[in-house]
Amino acid sequence: MGGLRTYQEDLKKLIFPGDKEPGRSALWGKQIPARISVYRNNTRSNWSDTLDCDFALTRAQFEEAEWRALSRRYFAKHPPQHWELNTSMQPFAIFLAREKVKPWIKELADYEWNDLKIFTDRSTVKTGSGGVNPTATVRVYQHQIFDWVELKAPNDRPPRQKPEVLVFYRDSRNSCHIREADPLMLLILDHFKTPAAHLADLEPIRAKLLPANSIPLESAVTQLKEAELLL
Repeated sequence: MGGLRTYQEDLKKLIFPGDKEPGRSALWGKQIPARISVYRNNTRSNWSDTLDCDFALTRAQFEEAEWRALSRRYFAKHPPQHWELNTSMQPFAIFLAREKVKPWIKELADYEWNDLKIFTDRSTVKTGSGGVNPTATVRVYQHQIFDWVELKAPNDRPPRQKPEVLVFYRDSRNSCHIREADPLMLLILDHFKTPAAHLADLEPIRAKLLPANSIPLESAVTQLKEAELLL
């Protein structure tokens, strides 16, 4: 078993991207077999193609050489840890948030990741099951990312710097949705995260936190059920 682990670790060093290409191998010495490049190129191409596809709008914000350098740094720091290619891209938005890039590009990457995540989420969405849709994810951005994405995120027209809150979720028909959230929607979703929550208990909370809001709660809850944010 020790020999197998050594073999696996050496292959990982030879195939996975790194800051520098290894010049020698613990198994083969300085004469690394040419066939290793076949595995290396195939593996790296699959990862790079997945990153390009999953973050297509983010990629469009960079020059090609700049994106390739960024991609290599990402894979060197975050070698894929999952057999499913899309899932292996999970750390990218976090990685990009630490890079020296424009803040709206960081938010765009987060937007694209959450759009993909609700599509691949394996949670079961069943109407009438009660509670909040298990795929629902709330994200807060400092720029108007939603409208910018609708325009295909043109890199010569950055989004307005105005906070927005978005909810990403998938419905029972496996259709994905992204909605702008208002304070009342967020209050209702947070309230019904508790399994034993009742609508009657929400009125005093709303009166305290949103005293100027006069929308009938029953109507608001009905709309969220129709949208399948509440089940």
